[in-house]
Amino acid sequence: MKKLATLFLIISSIFIYTNASAAMILEYDGSVHNYTGSTYSLLVNGKELKDLPLQPIIFNDRAVVPVREVFEALGATVAYEANTQKITIKYEKSKVEIQIDSNSATVDGNKNKIPDGLTPKLIAKWGESAKTMVPLRFISESVGIKISFDADKGQISVTGKNTASTNTNTNTNTNTNTNTNTNSTTTTTQNVINKVVTKEEDDVVTVTVTAKNNVSKISDAVVTSSGVLYIDVPNMTYTVPNKTTVSEDGAVLSVRMGAHETSTRIAIDTKEMKKHSVAISGKNIIFKITKSQTADVTQKPAEKPTNQTTSASENIEQNENGVTYINGKSPMELSGGIKYVVLDAGHGGSDPGAIGNLMTDEELEAYHEALASPDPIIATMEAGTAGKINEKDIALKVTKKVKEKLEAQGIKVILTRSGDTYPTLDERPALANNKGAAMFLSIHLNATVNPVTGASGMEIYYTESNNGSAYGVTSKSMATTILKAATSATKAQSRGVMTGNLLVTRKSVMPANLIEIGFLNNPDELIKLNSDSYQEKIATGIAKGIAEVYGKIKLPE
Repeated sequence: MKKLATLFLIISSIFIYTNASAAMILEYDGSVHNYTGSTYSLLVNGKELKDLPLQPIIFNDRAVVPVREVFEALGATVAYEANTQKITIKYEKSKVEIQIDSNSATVDGNKNKIPDGLTPKLIAKWGESAKTMVPLRFISESVGIKISFDADKGQISVTGKNTASTNTNTNTNTNTNTNTNTNSTTTTTQNVINKVVTKEEDDVVTVTVTAKNNVSKISDAVVTSSGVLYIDVPNMTYTVPNKTTVSEDGAVLSVRMGAHETSTRIAIDTKEMKKHSVAISGKNIIFKITKSQTADVTQKPAEKPTNQTTSASENIEQNENGVTYINGKSPMELSGGIKYVVLDAGHGGSDPGAIGNLMTDEELEAYHEALASPDPIIATMEAGTAGKINEKDIALKVTKKVKEKLEAQGIKVILTRSGDTYPTLDERPALANNKGAAMFLSIHLNATVNPVTGASGMEIYYTESNNGSAYGVTSKSMATTILKAATSATKAQSRGVMTGNLLVTRKSVMPANLIEIGFLNNPDELIKLNSDSYQEKIATGIAKGIAEVYGKIKLPE
């Protein structure tokens, strides 16, 4: 995990820039970036897309947008292959294939080069899931849609292929004789979707989409490789929001609408869908989504905990005493009475996290001279050239050492990853929740926006919304104990206990923290972080803190 070394840089950015600009901490290319450029609202066929995971931003002087949300709102089909990181966009008769971090694209079978040195990127707001951001101009020109910018309003408008021509034809018909106008009205009057209702019973989620008049026809249902169920409804528009959020972890995550010529596409984002059905009933279009059964871990309490992630859907409820139930089961039932500790090694797989650059002896000497200088020249220094160190690798090594030390004390430990894989930010807390874990700790390394920093030490985060006392220990008190033990064992500087609305801690239902164990772009600290002896000290301290908290935790009945 990476962030700015000092908060004043962010605060000052907020006040310096105008309303058309935004100060955000973004993560991409293995490092953190303080984005202070413009952000835009987004209109697709005249309707503003709300609740975008990441608004359109300017990247390398070009606008990039979240690909799925934009192009599915146009009625396009978007597929993403995680293994190859390939994105396929199908719109009308056009097909565009692009790949993360590649400026080569295939348009209708022909290879093209994305201009301006711009490539599709996985970009995330700090602590949130990464989104695939693509260059809007290149894609729009490839499939023949129109885009326009309004700098004064801070707005990007995207218009589908036939939207403009449809409006022109309507006006032409209106200006002819009365009989032509009447016929035109009869054939072009559109039905309107004005209501979306969801209901969950047992393992079936019902989504009822209601129109003003009876629905006569829908297309066949399609399910994409990423679990999006969609249909097209001809001669239909809508007045409901573009996106209706249903659940963060249920079988149905959200319901989205997109205008496409004279049709409306209804897309349902699903998770762990086992089967589905779609039917028309008068004014209603009824979707029924059956989710996969969640494994009951209480059946085999003696089984060795798995190190693999789980994406089982979660129905999370909380009673009046603050006890959280997952799919109707209490933490005690889910865990079989065992107090599991879930350890999460940050990043992994295709996501290296922050990247540290070791320095040569000459470079280290220059760094130490800069530290002693009264002039702020460290911010202008270049990264070391003696070798690269990935955050994901050190995080995993330390996490495994912590696991060994806890298991030596008889504490049951589950890892979100045991190798160079990438569980998503949603899957990590979901694993802890579905195991009924007692504690969750994510282990990361820090970095600043500059190649080199003098900042050092450890800091730890908790989320205010996950700071209840139902387990006998709050997330804040857990953070305080772990940080004190870790800095005592390593003699590292304590940078304090902080709050952060981080996804992995926010979505955990048990006490949860995220710890930053040091700065990868501090040359001296990087040398220590990369050594086995210092990793042992970190693991000893973290394990001591966890064990102290573990003894105070009681799983809610």
